[in-house]
Amino acid sequence: MPLLPRHFAWLLCVLGSMSSAWATDGDAVLIRNVNVVDIEANRIITKRDVVVAGDHIVGIQAGGTARRPAGGRVVEGDGKFLMPGLWDFHVHLFSAPGEEDFALSLYIANGVTGVRDVGALRTLPEQQRVVADIEAGRRVGPRVVLAGALIDGPPGAWPGQMVAGTAEEGRQRVREAKAAGWTTIKAYSLLPEAAYLAIADEARRQKLPLFGHVPDAVAVETAIRAGQRSIEHLGRVTQACSTAEAQMVAANAAALASAEPMQALLKVMAGHNRTTLATWDQRRCADVARALALAGVAVTPTLMVSDFYLFKDPPADDVRMRSVPTAVRAQWTQGDFRRAQMTPEMLAEAPRSVALDWGVTKLLADSGVMLLAGTDATFANPILFHGYTLLDELERYVAAGLTPRHALLTATVNPGRFLKRTDLDGRISVRRKADLVVLDANPLQDIRATRAIHAVIANGRLFDRDALDALLRDVQGRAQR
Repeated sequence: MPLLPRHFAWLLCVLGSMSSAWATDGDAVLIRNVNVVDIEANRIITKRDVVVAGDHIVGIQAGGTARRPAGGRVVEGDGKFLMPGLWDFHVHLFSAPGEEDFALSLYIANGVTGVRDVGALRTLPEQQRVVADIEAGRRVGPRVVLAGALIDGPPGAWPGQMVAGTAEEGRQRVREAKAAGWTTIKAYSLLPEAAYLAIADEARRQKLPLFGHVPDAVAVETAIRAGQRSIEHLGRVTQACSTAEAQMVAANAAALASAEPMQALLKVMAGHNRTTLATWDQRRCADVARALALAGVAVTPTLMVSDFYLFKDPPADDVRMRSVPTAVRAQWTQGDFRRAQMTPEMLAEAPRSVALDWGVTKLLADSGVMLLAGTDATFANPILFHGYTLLDELERYVAAGLTPRHALLTATVNPGRFLKRTDLDGRISVRRKADLVVLDANPLQDIRATRAIHAVIANGRLFDRDALDALLRDVQGRAQR
């Protein structure tokens, strides 16, 4: 059940200077006698010395044999485990003024060394300046892939985003996105089918990969044929496993063509979970999974989103809440229109719907569909936390039946492959980017080991435990102001 989009405006009066508490400034780092986690092979390579110089891994050899780099740092790895840095492949860093000033440090502190931003309320040049500052070492943060060229149908769910109601408008929006400097196109929920198909065709002509939501008026099979590379959120895939998918899509299309499209759409969608539960078909779902796998379409499940609808709010003293600015926390407590749409019947059905999503996630994994870990974290989505929720998401995959290895693949190997970046393919080997996490325990045995972080290396920059704690204290202090 993905979050419905929301019009909002945030004003934060809590912006402060970013912490400069990192442990080294791109100097060489030796991680000595560490156990290397080979996620793809599901094995541990014991006692290795791993040498990082600049932003790359430059050497791996038997433990205790590498020389300390001149002027560099040493991380003692005895009894510890070195795994690739994690990715959160569905975030919104720039939805509120200054949101990135909190989010970026939180990702590093939680071992997340890469994020894909899939939609913002700020201009591309503003976002690019932040990315440039991270890459130049002027500020702390993970590597950021900007993928927020969002095109929606009328009336548009987010303020300031591109809108296309016809095929020609769809083609024009794609051309405008390319001219602005975007390298991908994101489809959104309200697009009419004709506009969506034109967007897909024009994106192909312009060599811009298409990903995003499967629009409410488009069948999943149509999106596969159109060449969409990834599907964000699991809900439409679960609906595609229903024998009534065509009827639900037709009802959505009729609602969007009405005089009051948003109200009409919300009304018809209120019954879709019930319909899906009643008409879900195992054989059809296997066919959908097989089609996704054969076409190479990835899926970003964002399972943690369902906690919002189930009212699983953390207590006020939860450590994650301390890193959310006071103004944002106050907004979260004022109620949310998405929860207001939840009728008693929908609430009663919600646990079964969530369980169905978990089952579909396991089926997709078993069928060879590439899964990408993502959280939908943004200040606009209550109780979805930058950094922290990615670790929750991985644990949710294991709870749904995936092995720790398969859960880790979604946040390490798969993102690099999706991006076609061999230097970010989740392997710890020479010439790979130095995005690494040193853990106190083996994550292949217990996914909760991803929380036992000893050190993080992000693009070659070392953050030891003291530096990570300093980042958290800085964010928490500014959040209270």
